Amino acid sequence: MRWSKLRQLVIERFAEPLQGRLDIHSAAYGNCSCGHAWLTLDGDVIANFCTRANGNAEYVIPRQDGDSPIRYAANTMYDEQLTAYGERSRQDVYRTLWDFVHSVPVEEALASDDMLFQALAIVDARIGKRRLAQFDPDKLHPLCGYLLMLRRGEADGLTPADYAALRREAAAEAA
Repeated sequence: MRWSKLRQLVIERFAEPLQGRLDIHSAAYGNCSCGHAWLTLDGDVIANFCTRANGNAEYVIPRQDGDSPIRYAANTMYDEQLTAYGERSRQDVYRTLWDFVHSVPVEEALASDDMLFQALAIVDARIGKRRLAQFDPDKLHPLCGYLLMLRRGEADGLTPADYAALRREAAAEAA
């Protein structure tokens, strides 16, 4: 299935408050499988899934002198978003979208440990307000927690970057 059709099938499932606000995009570079997919809210990127970053997150350069290995530093643009550097690749996103549209029931996606399945289920129009009220945004992945607050109407004026900063502060206090 072409990307444009898969994207259309996913976007059609978004709940009314997010219709026209939340969007998903993808870009590929040349003939390789590199590229990235990203989620936008009102035109601002809130989650970025980059194939190269996904590979770099695990990439370590050994050193000849026996010192500790060199690791890639996370890109600072991810500080303003709700996903970590290299958390998912573009191929992971395609696979998840395909499964969500074709084979995974929305209740199963909501109960999944996969943050992208959960995020898609939270924004799905088939999940009602009473079901959403059962979830605590602080116990979910930051992306899922923010989308849950948007669905409930609790995120007015709260930007994704502010929400991510609040989550980091809460994690630091808990530690």
